[in-house]
Amino acid sequence: MKAAHTMIVTLGLLLCVGCATPPEVKQALIAKDRAYAENERLMHQYRELVSNVTQRHQYWYRYIQTRLKLNLALQWATTNPKLTDVADAELAKDDADLLGTDLIALINEIRLKNLPERKGPTGQIIFQAGTGDMNNLLQQLPELIGRVEQRVAKDSQASSTVDLTAFDQYRTNVDALRRINAIIKQYLDIDVTLSRDDVQSIAEAVRTLRR
Repeated sequence: MKAAHTMIVTLGLLLCVGCATPPEVKQALIAKDRAYAENERLMHQYRELVSNVTQRHQYWYRYIQTRLKLNLALQWATTNPKLTDVADAELAKDDADLLGTDLIALINEIRLKNLPERKGPTGQIIFQAGTGDMNNLLQQLPELIGRVEQRVAKDSQASSTVDLTAFDQYRTNVDALRRINAIIKQYLDIDVTLSRDDVQSIAEAVRTLRR
């Protein structure tokens, strides 16, 4: 990191020189610390923005998926879905993969009378022949909605987290730079050379930047 290299050079000068420090050098350190603080503030704001946008995307994902899966479940409970360019068996399998076993089990309980069974590509029955009526379907509607929401929640778990470690690492690096800057400025203010303990403290901060 370029900033770390600059700090090391400054540290070397301090170890060699014990004379009064020009005001320009002190002002440069103050300006650098302000720049570090501003960068950290902006990065924190950007981190919050990324987090908030991700949460909003997740909300809309769950909302849209809930509507889609509920609509799909009701289609299979009340009709015999078909698509022109998709084989019946493939359509049944694809929709079953979207709905999941818990939803399919309930759909099979509430499918309306006279709806035929639908098989998958291997011949297994996925959607059973309907035996229910509209009254039963309406009574089971809250349960159907609940299972849809559970399915959507399960599907969204994989994409519910966002990696913010890059922002946290940046903040760690900036904090280390500011610690180095503060130690150097402290000694420049009183125009003395650094003690061995403070040199060690700065070295530890520099190592933090390199991790």
